[in-house]
Amino acid sequence: MIVYDFCKSLNIPVTVYGHDSDYRNVNLYSFAEFDSVDGNDKYRLMNIYAGSSNRDGCAVRYVAEKLVKRNEETKLFIIVSDGQPAAENYCGTGAEQDLRNIRKEYVAKGITFIAAAIGSDKEAIKRCYGEQCFLDITDLKTFPLTIAKLIAKYAIE
Repeated sequence: MIVYDFCKSLNIPVTVYGHDSDYRNVNLYSFAEFDSVDGNDKYRLMNIYAGSSNRDGCAVRYVAEKLVKRNEETKLFIIVSDGQPAAENYCGTGAEQDLRNIRKEYVAKGITFIAAAIGSDKEAIKRCYGEQCFLDITDLKTFPLTIAKLIAKYAIE
């Protein structure tokens, strides 16, 4: 909520999605949208929870497509992850390569990625998104200030 409020106070459009998956489906959860329909998006952020399996590629591609369609010159995609992609038939080096390919595709379309690791699986997250995109926020007390500084840096550029 702090990061959301920070962005809103600077008139930076923000959207927040979460996801998990069951055996065959990716479940996407919209917690905040660029164009809020009811003005209560920041309160929905209190409902974020850790789900089960995660088929990250599908979710990352969905949100990246939303970003590509935006008119803003700077498009910053912050991914907060607690571990490597892991779902039925989607794990290990194949899933990591999928994420590297998606990041490369959307960097070419003007999106800047930041992959913030909050769990013990930091090295896997770094492999998925690359050293240049990686941010270690294992100490969650530093997360709001660290992310706010990053957002401000890109907003000023």
